[in-house]
Amino acid sequence: MNTTSERSLTELRIARAYGKLSSIPVDGSKPLISLASIGNYEIRMFRGRAADLDGLFWLELFDHVTKTSVDSFRCDKIKDATAVFEDFMSQGANLNKPLDDFDPIAVTIDWLDACRWRDLDRLLDLYDERATLECDCEGVMLTGHQSLSAYWKPKLGSKLPAAFVLSDVTPTGDGAQVDYQNCEGKPVRIHFRFTPSGKIAHTSCGPLGRQYIA
Repeated sequence: MNTTSERSLTELRIARAYGKLSSIPVDGSKPLISLASIGNYEIRMFRGRAADLDGLFWLELFDHVTKTSVDSFRCDKIKDATAVFEDFMSQGANLNKPLDDFDPIAVTIDWLDACRWRDLDRLLDLYDERATLECDCEGVMLTGHQSLSAYWKPKLGSKLPAAFVLSDVTPTGDGAQVDYQNCEGKPVRIHFRFTPSGKIAHTSCGPLGRQYIA
């Protein structure tokens, strides 16, 4: 978006969204106004904290797969927000590019190898910095390398010969599905989703045979 008319339309879109945001009472909640969607990503507007009240609002590029913010920026003027919006649109488009050179099955095999070798650093390197994990076995939801490290470190200490043995791996529409033996030697199914760069963006796992949301 670089023509005068397109920029004017973007400014108008942002101004209207800000008008909606301004009409919502300040009651401690965090109202969100959606500006655009690009595949799994959304550009949205929200108020900042009390310390940020000198700025008009924040714009955020949000990833609905990992449920995390990809990027955000405090805007003091509508014209400032126009450039930020265009940048976020470009980021969203790039993040949604097809994964032509990426083999999800190969990453899942690398993941299982790292578990078998009890190599925590190698395992964490396969995850995106903002990766999320849902474990139905333990009822936990985690985000980021620090939480993932705390989750995996004791599990990689398992000495059971049957731990982390592969049973089956299958490609899915948005990633891959792996059946394997967990650190206790119990059958588990784990679903993987990936970033465009091939990092693990999200995993969800549960005991094999139990119905759960991937």
